[in-house]
Amino acid sequence: MYRHTYTRPRYLIAFGGNVIAGLRRLAPVLTALVLLSACGGPSLDPTSLLKTTKSVLDSTSSFHFVLTSANVTGSGAQLTGGSGDMKRPASMSGSLRVSIFGLALSVPAVSVGGTFSVKLPTSSGFTAANPADYGFADPATLIDPNTGLSSLLLKCQSPQVQSDDRYNGESLHEIQCSLPGSAVAALLTSADASKNVGATFGIDTSSSQLRRVVLTGPFTSQSIETTYTLVLTNYGENVSVTPPPASG
Repeated sequence: MYRHTYTRPRYLIAFGGNVIAGLRRLAPVLTALVLLSACGGPSLDPTSLLKTTKSVLDSTSSFHFVLTSANVTGSGAQLTGGSGDMKRPASMSGSLRVSIFGLALSVPAVSVGGTFSVKLPTSSGFTAANPADYGFADPATLIDPNTGLSSLLLKCQSPQVQSDDRYNGESLHEIQCSLPGSAVAALLTSADASKNVGATFGIDTSSSQLRRVVLTGPFTSQSIETTYTLVLTNYGENVSVTPPPASG
């Protein structure tokens, strides 16, 4: 019986061999592309980003801030929030929300040249005051490049990159770390400065501006974790802060 044996043409053999060889050469490249796609691109160096963000913040002449809080407890005066403008070298103007023995107050405040003044509901004008009496440090120090908010960026312990987030349409890199309680207490307050404070810094992906800071720690009670969230906007805005007239 006649049996036909099929022989593949030489050009097909050559073509198939070239394809297989080509795929083998492309395998490492394809693997790298898959890995990059899965990871969202090149890895982000959190320490380098924090340094860049500090430089950007230190170079701005002013910014607007909004402060909110959660789980503020304890007796006496406690800071619960506020908003206002910061201007270099060390000026602040705005309104701070405080709770005094359960009574919520919104207190206009101005700090210029190391003098902190408030306008109490019972007063017709501003009066010099000690910010510690209201449960916080002088807010004007927030903009100081050596001891202010930007200094915390370089004190992050074990910074870790988290998933990106969004704020008002902006994409933010999220860097999570631990901060020495003593460093945060010098800016805000603390019921136990020996305990570290958890921090998450939200940094604008396009401008490296520090947009959001979330701090969680024993600010108002040794046993209860309080959270303060600070949002910074309007970098370099035209701000004028002048000492207020004294109450008559």
